[in-house]
Amino acid sequence: MKQKYLDIFAREAEEHLQILRKGLLALEKEDFSAERIHELLRSGHTLKGSARLVGLEELGQVAHLIEDIFKSLETGERSINPELIDVLFLGTDAVEALIAQAHSAGDISVNVEQVLTALETGAMPESKSVSNAQVQESSDHIELETVRTSVVKLDQLVNLMGEILISQRLFNERGRNLRGLMGRIETFMGGLRKAENYCTVKEILDNFSQLSAELDRDTVQLEYLVRELHGSAMELRMLPLSAITEDLEVMARSLAREQGKNLQLDIIGKEVELDRMMLESLKPMLLHMLRNAVDHGLESPEERQRAKKTPVGRIELTARYELGLVRLVMRDDGNGIDPVIIRQIAQERGVISAEEARLMSDEEAVYLILRPGFSTREFITDVSGRGVGMDVVKSNIDRVKGNLVIHSTPGQGTEMILHLPLTMAVINSLAIDCEGETYAVPLHYVTEILRLREEDIFTQGAREVVRVRDRMLPLFDLATLLGIPHRASANRLQRITVMVLNFREQQVAFTISESYGTQELVAKNLGKQLKRVRFFSGATILADGTPALIMSVPDLFTASIQGSGTQLRKDFASHREKNKKGNLLVVDDSITTRTMEKNILETHGFSVTLAVSGEDALEKLRSGKFDLMISDVEMPGISGFELTRRVRSMENTQDLPVIIVSSLASDEHRRTGIEVGAQAYIVKGKFDQGALLETVDALIG
Repeated sequence: MKQKYLDIFAREAEEHLQILRKGLLALEKEDFSAERIHELLRSGHTLKGSARLVGLEELGQVAHLIEDIFKSLETGERSINPELIDVLFLGTDAVEALIAQAHSAGDISVNVEQVLTALETGAMPESKSVSNAQVQESSDHIELETVRTSVVKLDQLVNLMGEILISQRLFNERGRNLRGLMGRIETFMGGLRKAENYCTVKEILDNFSQLSAELDRDTVQLEYLVRELHGSAMELRMLPLSAITEDLEVMARSLAREQGKNLQLDIIGKEVELDRMMLESLKPMLLHMLRNAVDHGLESPEERQRAKKTPVGRIELTARYELGLVRLVMRDDGNGIDPVIIRQIAQERGVISAEEARLMSDEEAVYLILRPGFSTREFITDVSGRGVGMDVVKSNIDRVKGNLVIHSTPGQGTEMILHLPLTMAVINSLAIDCEGETYAVPLHYVTEILRLREEDIFTQGAREVVRVRDRMLPLFDLATLLGIPHRASANRLQRITVMVLNFREQQVAFTISESYGTQELVAKNLGKQLKRVRFFSGATILADGTPALIMSVPDLFTASIQGSGTQLRKDFASHREKNKKGNLLVVDDSITTRTMEKNILETHGFSVTLAVSGEDALEKLRSGKFDLMISDVEMPGISGFELTRRVRSMENTQDLPVIIVSSLASDEHRRTGIEVGAQAYIVKGKFDQGALLETVDALIG
């Protein structure tokens, strides 16, 4: 049973439970009312049918006996007494407990047999508890963490300031909402005719205007103070690159001396500041990159002399600000990276297959040095050969939402370019929607947003691609990569939104539902227990208060390499085929039944219109053209049987096929359905979506 249907049923059941309990209390205090009994009977009947439809058989049995009691009260076979009221309350408690049991996947046990016996006999059991669900008080002790260092205090301060920044943005959103309401009132005033009414509303609007102006003034002041305070707190955490460069220089020179190499290391931009946490992540990256440059890149003085280079090898590390990021470039004038050798070693060590090696370009082959377990060393030393150096660099870059670009020329040297955000606490992001879920994508990965039509999508080999700036980019469906089911929507293919991402000089296009624009967001860690969650690197709160996960672009690129692309051209063809199928009218007063039948039928290509009652169905039949009608029997007002009779008597619908789907399962009910003109009768208790689809296809296929 799909969770979404259970959620829909739970909401519907809650409404019916309220009706039942309110009605039982009224019966206890007031005289017998046939109308109230019938209303309670209908709630019990709907609960029974919907429960069986979603597979909750025990709940359906309880609801069925509750329905029987109300039916016997309605016909006069039973009379109301206090014990019977208690039994019915016991039944409603059981329904509530069984819903909780379904949501808890069995953690709550319900004594169904005891409840069924009580409902059958009309006598309360000795034990009045229907389940083992109890509210337990937590005995866990709260551990107080002692703050010992100013760094910890500072981190807490920045975190709190981030929360205040989020709250300030919510103030802005509330102000926009208030101005929107004022606009609606002003529009409404134009339709008022009586002078006294106009003056009253005008006075209210003036008060709103004054309140809005005061709110705007206070919000601007709050925004100024919050930004000043947040900026000051962030500055306290900012440290210059020079805080870690001394260790880099000592390590590089020491390693060069051990290997008999001459090294000149120049570091430019030591004054560039980054967040302390960013520096902590950056230090191991730079250490491994320097170690690789000295060990693998730089040649010995003799080798450099034969290559007509200066005896002293040169490594340059440059840092500067660029478009809200920090750009770090490490260059050396050593051996460079030979893609031919890299491909050969990667294949020999099982990092890639022979087919992957054949298809891989020289630019792609260079990035094999970032793969786990890759090393060009034939033997292991304390410096090289373990295959973990550049893998550490990759892991740290991905964690801090950075990007690494590698350029190398064999025999001339290597250039590695790091793009890093200034801080891990605040990021510029693009807010997107993917099948109803909201996500944030770090902006420095985003190249552009496109709108596609069917003719914009091409096929290369077995994959779909899209042309962007004279380049053919592979196209992937973000929802499919994330494992999110597609919502049934007729407009999904009418306007395809594509997000183009850039990572390591590669571009890939991902289909999304919608783009909400850019925002500066306060980033939050997911916590230790979720640090290995794929595709996401953090969480945040958008300006309108919506929580959103921050996407890990490196994970998306990895998944796109391993996964299959889109099938939009096939979807377009299916959509055209779908439009050739029938137009169906589904009539049922239960939201659970309506939603389930609609989803089943639309998934298989039918166009579905919903009606909540017989009267609603007749109105829709007069104004629209349908190929088939599916109807419940017991509904408020006109029953399904009466509706079918009227359909047969109307000139424009007398030949319309009708399928009845009902929890009424007796032969008499089936005969009545056929007599009034239905072509098929399906019992909800034995409901099978295959049977429904087969019946529809048989009648209009």
